[in-house]
Amino acid sequence: MPRPRLKTAATSLKMTPEVRELWELCAVAESRSLTNKFEVMVRDYAKKIGVAAKTQTERKTPARKK
Repeated sequence: MPRPRLKTAATSLKMTPEVRELWELCAVAESRSLTNKFEVMVRDYAKKIGVAAKTQTERKTPARKK
């Protein structure tokens, strides 16, 4: 069953040419897009240091009662 598509947000990054080249080489080595490689790196690092993002359900704010 395909995963549901999540909303994305555009982000701008500034980095040295060396880091950009390393990022591109890592992505190519794994046949990934730059975006996908960045997401994989962030998720792997977060897991390594024990950080977890809120789930989509946790991010939604409950409706206010009147």
